[in-house]
Amino acid sequence: MLSQRDTTKGKVLVSVAGVIEGKQHEILLIREGDLPYHDWWVLPGGYLKPEESLKEALVREVKEETGLKVLPTRLIGVYDDFLSKENEPTRHVIIAYEVIVVDERIIFSQEATAYTWMSVEEALRSQVPDVFKRILGDFKNQRANKIVSWFRRRSF
Repeated sequence: MLSQRDTTKGKVLVSVAGVIEGKQHEILLIREGDLPYHDWWVLPGGYLKPEESLKEALVREVKEETGLKVLPTRLIGVYDDFLSKENEPTRHVIIAYEVIVVDERIIFSQEATAYTWMSVEEALRSQVPDVFKRILGDFKNQRANKIVSWFRRRSF
């Protein structure tokens, strides 16, 4: 139960997003059919339901939007986005995971009107909201640092 002092003016929405990397190191993006990112390329994902864990929400949302069955493997990060509707500020918190595909049949729903595979560099130059560009930038940097770390651990 929340106390009166715990309540704040405005809303906080929590979403999950999945970074799905293809065989050629490209990332799956969907054309958002719904608000708040209507007609933009975004990572598959969506809003958390109160009864779900973060990973359960991610698996459900990716399945709803793409038909793909996925398994979250690594937390990429937590991101803020700010939305505004009729002077009511809304904080949008997005928790991003790297995921692997367990079942590979892509379908579409009203939420995703199209899909594409893009390199991270291409996505960073495309009609992708800034918050998703930050996620993809971190994904790329973490991947590069992981490779560097692996080489540093090896003795040649």
